[in-house]
Amino acid sequence: MKSTYKIVLILLMCGVYYIETDEVKSVMEGDSVTLNPDISKIQGMVLLLWRFGEKGSTIAQIDGNDILYEDYEVFRGRLQLDQTGSLTIKNVRTNHSGLYKAEISHNSGTSYIKFRVTVYESPSGIAGAEAEMKSMSVKEGDLVTLHVPQIQGDELIVWRFGDEGKLIAKHDLEAKSSPLYYETDERFRDRLKLNDQTGSLTIPNTRTTDSGHYNVKISSNNQTLYKRFTVTVSEPGLSPAAVAGIVLLLLLMALTTAVGVLFYCRKKSELNNQKSKISERRNETSAISGKLKQMSKDCEKELSEISERLKHMSLTKKGKNSEQETPLIDKRELFEQEMGTDVTNEGARSEMEKGERERSIIVEDTTISQVIGGPRDADGRIRDGQGKRLVVRNTESTGKGVNEETSVISE
Repeated sequence: MKSTYKIVLILLMCGVYYIETDEVKSVMEGDSVTLNPDISKIQGMVLLLWRFGEKGSTIAQIDGNDILYEDYEVFRGRLQLDQTGSLTIKNVRTNHSGLYKAEISHNSGTSYIKFRVTVYESPSGIAGAEAEMKSMSVKEGDLVTLHVPQIQGDELIVWRFGDEGKLIAKHDLEAKSSPLYYETDERFRDRLKLNDQTGSLTIPNTRTTDSGHYNVKISSNNQTLYKRFTVTVSEPGLSPAAVAGIVLLLLLMALTTAVGVLFYCRKKSELNNQKSKISERRNETSAISGKLKQMSKDCEKELSEISERLKHMSLTKKGKNSEQETPLIDKRELFEQEMGTDVTNEGARSEMEKGERERSIIVEDTTISQVIGGPRDADGRIRDGQGKRLVVRNTESTGKGVNEETSVISE
């Protein structure tokens, strides 16, 4: 014991001392982890060295104001060191698990701070809930491929399935190793194919049990991306596109039917209006026809009355004419008696219609011929100054010469 105290005392007197820490860091593969030393121990430092592993290989350092990184292949492009002495390891892998030690040198001595980092592969875990969800639908028996964004070549690609986030496939492109498949879910045994160039996951010969959520985490030295997929595997039959087409067709048919019904109702309404107008016009025409018939009857009645009046007037006039002709005959006889003339060469004319007869008396060298004058025909008939023959007509003959009503007319 005394020797141990002597060694520690000598180390302290030389400015060398240790500060042991029990700090342990656990991080999931693909994530980042930051190791923060005690700030009070950093102040006034001259040199800070970060070492890794049991051998204590230097991976980064701060020398004054300069920050330097060693060309250590395992950590290439992953380390970030700032002036506070904090070291960040990005896109960690399982081979980054181990002991990390910060060696801090002051003018008064050197101190050490240790960290134990564990990188684990969680068989279940959900991350990137904020990532955009893409939906895909296939029929049972078809294959489906889930594509990831373009990769650079140093990514770690981790595929998970289900609400629990079961690990089903992983590929470390930086390590140039073959993709790994996990039998955490028996449904995918020997059925998955992860493309070692693009990181896309293909599920051939899909089954309805393959439906669900698929999550992928893409970790690189620069960033970590997440992407989610919802896969729906339907039974053989009509595809979702065909169902959508049928639904659209039915909607179009319903719309067409509705338009047809509206058009039919409109045309029917117009036809009913036309029929109503035609009926009104027929009624008007019927009323006008009735009025015309009544007017026709009234006209016929008036015409009949006028005809009767004309007949009556005709008979009345005829009677008056008969009364006026009788004195003429009487005057003729009186004249003949006064003049003492004889009437000779009395000849009968042709019988007229309905028993009427006409007689002609030729007057020769009589007072009448002397009074009238004018030329004569061969038969001795007298003509007037206009060349018309003078005839004495008996309208009521008894067959015995000139009778009561006789008149002198010119033909």
